[in-house]
Amino acid sequence: MGERAKPWGWTLEDVSRDSGYGGTADSIRSSSLSLYCSPAAHGAESRAGRASSCGSVNGALAEEADMLECRLPEPEELPWTLQQLHAVLGTVQPPAAECRRETLRRLSWLISRPLLRVSREAQRLSLRYGRCGRPEVQSALRMVLSWPLARGTVSAGLAALSLYNMSSGRGFGQGKSARCGLILSVGSFFRWMVESGLAPRIHPHAAIYLAASMEGLLKELLIRILQNGNGTPKLTVEAIEQVVSNDSEFWGITQPYLHLLCGKNAHGKCNFTLTV
Repeated sequence: MGERAKPWGWTLEDVSRDSGYGGTADSIRSSSLSLYCSPAAHGAESRAGRASSCGSVNGALAEEADMLECRLPEPEELPWTLQQLHAVLGTVQPPAAECRRETLRRLSWLISRPLLRVSREAQRLSLRYGRCGRPEVQSALRMVLSWPLARGTVSAGLAALSLYNMSSGRGFGQGKSARCGLILSVGSFFRWMVESGLAPRIHPHAAIYLAASMEGLLKELLIRILQNGNGTPKLTVEAIEQVVSNDSEFWGITQPYLHLLCGKNAHGKCNFTLTV
């Protein structure tokens, strides 16, 4: 008699914790998330990030231990293979030259940085209702990437999702990647999102959107590398590093640090028109 009765809605949430609304947000905060460097709660990390944001942007951190703590986590597994990356390179015009294995590994590492940043932001946006869908991934892309890159990746996601919906009646016997017109595996992205703990409930459209955006981002990076070849396109580690270090849109998002360096390249030249 002394205890207050729970509201009717919360009673339903206690019956089904996988409904994707309301009380599932508490289960996310209490779980260990592989997208974060430490097993501390997300709220404590966000408060620490806000407190040190000014110092992170203005200069390097004073102590090496703090620098190591502020690095993005190294993923144990990525939702793509080197063969799939090579197949994506073959779709770019002008056709890509032969790539060595170390070149593909470097491209894979560079694209994994934006993947982690977008996934972390989508995870933060999914905390309220405990579900990750297309709106969360789309908003995360617009928050992390510059305006031109975000516009291109959002368009790629919409195109893949439209193809998937249009092929629903005649797509039996085909995988989701084939129905979306993608080379990267949508199933691998979905499994990676589940194992990384983005949310208790992950909609299949979120995996389609994330896979299409990462494939579009890889194509955009490859196009800029080939355009920098002066008529003789070469895909080498040195060419990739040169393009990325001089590009104010790609250099910041490919850095291994938690804080995002926007609007400038490796030489410190600012270009805020691309990020506003």
